[in-house]
Amino acid sequence: MTNSARAGCVVLLAICFVVWYIIASDYSDSVAFGTYHLAQNDETSTLILKSDHSFQQELRKHGRVERAAGNWRRIGESGVAFSKEFLVVSGQEPGADGVAYGDIHKRFGFLVSLTLAQYHVLWYGRVDPSPSNSVPGTYAGDEEEVPATLVLNPNFTFEQSVTNLGITKQAKGTWNLTEDGDIVFSKDFLKTSGEALRQDETASAWNPKGSNLQIQIAVTTMSGAPTFRKSQFGR
Repeated sequence: MTNSARAGCVVLLAICFVVWYIIASDYSDSVAFGTYHLAQNDETSTLILKSDHSFQQELRKHGRVERAAGNWRRIGESGVAFSKEFLVVSGQEPGADGVAYGDIHKRFGFLVSLTLAQYHVLWYGRVDPSPSNSVPGTYAGDEEEVPATLVLNPNFTFEQSVTNLGITKQAKGTWNLTEDGDIVFSKDFLKTSGEALRQDETASAWNPKGSNLQIQIAVTTMSGAPTFRKSQFGR
């Protein structure tokens, strides 16, 4: 191969890399638009994201068919938030406000998919004068329009109250500390909705040594995060 041929190959490879990089790093709305499909176990769903930031969804689950329409918006570079009309699929954990969240991913730089969130975080701030390095105490939730209190007792029990839409629900349960120092709550723990944890949900607080509890509500699944894969040809 002549020197000029080698130089031509190098230039061609450089051009190809630049083109690939431009495509791979593009997370604009035009990348999000299109039709997505999810298939897991006996559940399938089709999701269409339109350029006017509306969506249409069909969910087939346990022999039933549901359809929904709503709106979607971008969060940061790759995040997506859906209005409350979004039909929740298995393995997904909606936010405390009922909004569905997800992230756009690009495999190999061009195969687009949408992975739905499997957890959300609640914040409870300490309201009593207990020492900041002591876990037992009284905490208040910070979710707007949803007054909530959480009392962690020294005997590893808790008492909780959550008021949502004018309805107050109370719960009593247990908590324990893991070897890493994190708190794990029993299934009695109340979410912002006022409902207790489902069997496939967990509530835990990371390293609770400060004045706040950062409580993660997460869903457990063996199949991984639910992922919608975009149709690459046609919309």
